[in-house]
Amino acid sequence: MVKNPKIDNDEINLIELMCILWKGKWKIAVAVIISLILVISYQSIKTKNFTAVTEIKPIGDLELNKFFEYNNLIATITKTNTNTNINTNTGTNTGTNTGTGAIGTSVRVNIEGKINKFTSLRLLSIYINLLNDKSVFEDAIRKFNLLETSQYNNEQEYSEAIIRLASSIKILSPAVSADEKKGNLEASYHTINFTHHDAEKWKSVLTHVDEIANKLVKKTIIEEFNNNITFLKNNRKYELEDISTRINNQLIDYERETSDQIAYLEEQSAIAKKLGIAKNTIEVQTFGNQNALLSNVQTDSPFYLRGYEAIDKEIELIKLRKDKKAFIKGLFELEKEKRAIEQDKTIERLKLALQSNLLANNNKFYAASINTITTKFEYKDYKIMYVIAILIGLMAGIFYVLISNAFQSFRVSKKN
Repeated sequence: MVKNPKIDNDEINLIELMCILWKGKWKIAVAVIISLILVISYQSIKTKNFTAVTEIKPIGDLELNKFFEYNNLIATITKTNTNTNINTNTGTNTGTNTGTGAIGTSVRVNIEGKINKFTSLRLLSIYINLLNDKSVFEDAIRKFNLLETSQYNNEQEYSEAIIRLASSIKILSPAVSADEKKGNLEASYHTINFTHHDAEKWKSVLTHVDEIANKLVKKTIIEEFNNNITFLKNNRKYELEDISTRINNQLIDYERETSDQIAYLEEQSAIAKKLGIAKNTIEVQTFGNQNALLSNVQTDSPFYLRGYEAIDKEIELIKLRKDKKAFIKGLFELEKEKRAIEQDKTIERLKLALQSNLLANNNKFYAASINTITTKFEYKDYKIMYVIAILIGLMAGIFYVLISNAFQSFRVSKKN
């Protein structure tokens, strides 16, 4: 019995396959065209989103000059306090400078670390922190209807959508470019990055946010300044209370010390009277020779040896004292320190310097600015979508031609 050789029908004939695809080339082309038409139709219906990049610029020297008087006052106080502190530490201050030193010390303790100069970087930092809070963006999004209320079932859903949209806004720090690392410095700023489809509405949002943010910075600075002024006033009040207490304690201590002194003197006077010592009898020992004379006064002798006449006179004078403060050691220094704090006008001068610009409601205030005009709108590149559409259409056309040819071959073989 002769066996028929087995024919392997699973082998792929590339030439035959190419011929099949060539015959169905128009079907493949139609599939590609349909795919492109679908993509183009989708793009025409769907809104075109963009990524907006907007710079945030700090204030310039012209705007910063509004704080020239205030900043100069802070610098002068700091310099004066530093010099006063050096003089106090080195012990070179004279009696006249002691009063000034008291002022300087009080101001240095109060002002440093509490009242700061206005710089563009400080104002920009406060401005950026307010933007990062995103609440200013939420209000602007609602005001200019970046989201349509009709698309949401209720107010809560609408508010949550606004919060999500505002949280997608990114405040990016300045990037350090390769040129900057090489030394070719170019101005680089913080930027606001946001993806949306309505450029005009987004510009309106930025303008509104800039205006509100500057007002909030002004409000924040005023509140901070007022809180610091309140702290400084309270601190000055406490310092005065402490010094007044020390002065009162000095007066109380004087009365006690004087009372003790008089009691001691009366005791010594009684002893002198008992011994009949009216005059000073403190011994003076004399040693002499032909060439020299040396007297040795015994100053550690009992006090009653001075005699009751001198002791009674001293008691009388102590009791007749009218200006007791002149006899209290250290009291004058405390009174000078108290006077210096009372006469210190630093707080009042700071308020007056700030009143001329920041605290005046009629003056426009800028901490920074959103440069809306130079906003860059970067639209999404749809070329890749066209390429993908062509590839999908091509694959679908080839698949259709091959499947169609397979079914046709199957029907022919079945008839045979």
